[in-house]
Amino acid sequence: MLGQFDDNEFETIEYMASSGGLSVPDSDARMAYYGIGPIPHLLFNGGNDQVGAGTDVVDGSVYAPIVLNMIGRPSPVRMGISSHSFVNPGAGVTVDLALEADLEHPAQTSLRVAVLEDGLTYGATVYDNILRDVVADQALPITLAGQAQQVTVNFTAGAGWNAANLRLVAFVQDDATREVLQVCNSHPAPAWSMRYYASGDLTRIESGLVAFGEVGLFNAGTQADTYDVSLDTSGLPAGWSATVVHGGGAATSFSVPLAADERALMHVEVTTAGTGDGEVVLTLHARDGTTPDRAIPFKVITPDVQVLLVDDDGAEKYESLYFAPAIGASGKSHAIWDRTAGAPSAAVLANFEVVVWQCGWAFPTLDETDRAALGAYLDAGGSLFVTGQDIGWEMNDTGGAALTWYHDYLHADFVADDTNTLTLQGVPGDPITDGLTVTIGGGDGANNQEYPSDIDPHDAGAAVILTYDASRNAAIRADHGDGRVVYLAFGFEAINNPTDRAAFMSSALAWLAPAGSGVADRVPGALTVRDNVPNPFNPRTLIRYRVADGGAPVALRIYDLQGRLVRTLVDRPRTAGEHGVVWDGRDDGGRALPSGTYFCRVAQGGATANLKMTLVK
Repeated sequence: MLGQFDDNEFETIEYMASSGGLSVPDSDARMAYYGIGPIPHLLFNGGNDQVGAGTDVVDGSVYAPIVLNMIGRPSPVRMGISSHSFVNPGAGVTVDLALEADLEHPAQTSLRVAVLEDGLTYGATVYDNILRDVVADQALPITLAGQAQQVTVNFTAGAGWNAANLRLVAFVQDDATREVLQVCNSHPAPAWSMRYYASGDLTRIESGLVAFGEVGLFNAGTQADTYDVSLDTSGLPAGWSATVVHGGGAATSFSVPLAADERALMHVEVTTAGTGDGEVVLTLHARDGTTPDRAIPFKVITPDVQVLLVDDDGAEKYESLYFAPAIGASGKSHAIWDRTAGAPSAAVLANFEVVVWQCGWAFPTLDETDRAALGAYLDAGGSLFVTGQDIGWEMNDTGGAALTWYHDYLHADFVADDTNTLTLQGVPGDPITDGLTVTIGGGDGANNQEYPSDIDPHDAGAAVILTYDASRNAAIRADHGDGRVVYLAFGFEAINNPTDRAAFMSSALAWLAPAGSGVADRVPGALTVRDNVPNPFNPRTLIRYRVADGGAPVALRIYDLQGRLVRTLVDRPRTAGEHGVVWDGRDDGGRALPSGTYFCRVAQGGATANLKMTLVK
């Protein structure tokens, strides 16, 4: 993969574990800094962890989309190595620093300089990019836009280092997030080199005229060059249009000459027409003939699209091969969000009736940012379809907040990692899987199920919808307050034929967001208490009710057999639609109530609805 990028674009540092050869104390310290456990372990810009390896990643091609996305992100830091020496005495390095924007965490941002060596042998293998020493680890001396500083560090070159194979890598790192903000090395500046950035979100949930953030194009080489800029609009629906705005004009292609260290600024505008999503690709071409073209995708999704499909499978194409056709068969409009371009926020997710999040077999499955956004979305009444064969294993292995989130939001307990079973049965009477049998191997599916997991419902709001056999479960559905969840502990992409994929997805989407719904539909015709699950129960049960008159105060209270009020669970305005609330079998004073029959009464205005429940001990 290194051959796809020049020395100004991409740098790599390899930290060798002390369990093998070529390790140095600073390698152990850096691995501890990142919290690295299993190896091999790959991080991009200090994050975006990738764990494990195999023949499918030996050439790094599956990581190229991640790298290309990160290369295009703007950085607040400009830096370069202006001089260096590996000759003792007097070995040292000078790093030139300048800030183009204020630092987000100025008190927690560091400058680090590492010595790397190529051509080191351990066993029968030759290794490159091996860390030999960290010669500088200090606070960044500048914090505000416009400030510049030159930092010189002296060090002693190691006696066993081969100077011909050494280089220095300097990087600025935000220790609050561990993100690497910028990097440079001691290689001579190339004659031809192109750098760029695209600021702001590259996917926007808007309609009408959508103006994206600034794009900067840099000549990072030592020679003048001319750059051709073109915009591919073939990914736009009929009636949509797009242009590149540069130098006061707008076009879909133009050329710009740049001297060494000169830049050109531009931005992309897209005009929508109707419901849907569209993508344009801005291509930057250097006429020198040696620099690879770079492409920046810009996407617009109109806010009236019903389903957002989050593509979180790394470089796989499961979203277009398996998920999009199945969602399309349901009749619901949908759009795709590429997770490698960044995590969708809770505000983004809130635009959609349903979020379909597919993890493939990539790690991490759902990171802290993903979980925070999905949690807020579900708490606000959103509906989630999430699938991945190692979600439960990872949450359980991580523990702490990750496992708590798994219990509270996916409403599942992780039981076992690998069932080694590929035929799944639906549950009789279930609104999603009644009469359904699916196979997750062979056929035209992804055929990628190494660890289809066994899970159980975590609480009374969850129910099994697919089983491997009488004692092991593959998927659940759950009510989450005003929201709903369908969670598959295997990869949906592995279902081995398009008919079953379409049938399963259509039924799931119909349950998650019934036909005719808006973002928060399930509007009833009258005030009702649907049911409570389970019933009988001990100690908790989920009470589901429907409200007809959105905005008017609703009261949901529990009474004992003598008609005495024991608990008020709801007493506030509620939106029209379906709601859920959990009763833990306790009264308003927090005391556990005895076994027996209880009545739930929901009231709004002059309307009431009642439900009988049985608490058993």
